[in-house]
Amino acid sequence: MRGFPPLQIFVLGLIFGLLAVPLAHLTGQAPRSAEERNGASTSSAHAGESQVVKGTSEHPEGEHKHVEVPALIRVRYAHRPLSVSLKAEGTELLPKLDLNTSPVEVSAEIEVSHDGNEFNLEAAWPPGTPDTALTVEIEPEGLDAQAETRWSTEAALHEILTFSW
Repeated sequence: MRGFPPLQIFVLGLIFGLLAVPLAHLTGQAPRSAEERNGASTSSAHAGESQVVKGTSEHPEGEHKHVEVPALIRVRYAHRPLSVSLKAEGTELLPKLDLNTSPVEVSAEIEVSHDGNEFNLEAAWPPGTPDTALTVEIEPEGLDAQAETRWSTEAALHEILTFSW
């Protein structure tokens, strides 16, 4: 004996609807405070500074300060480079880097801009090293980590990386 297809579709839709409501409630965004909706929050690391840029489209222009926040920078590579340099506005973020292990982690202070941050990445490998990948991952305090991977050519790498939080 076979069922009535329109009734089976109705029951399936009803079950889907009953499951969709609690799932949407569980996976939806938590309510945000008015301060977060404006794209700013107070920074415990900078008591003198009042706001940290969050980098959202809701962020009002002219009502913010760009503050340097602590960040964790990870550098991963397959072939050990001779040198790696990552600069933000002329400031070296990877001073005296120990390249014996991968990944390498360094703490640094970076300015988080809602327009995006540009970093100048330079790396060099010994002659004869095949083209290889180098990944830079930056995780500012309180924001999601973002990673960019670039490939070297002829044992060298010169790239501009753009991160937006």
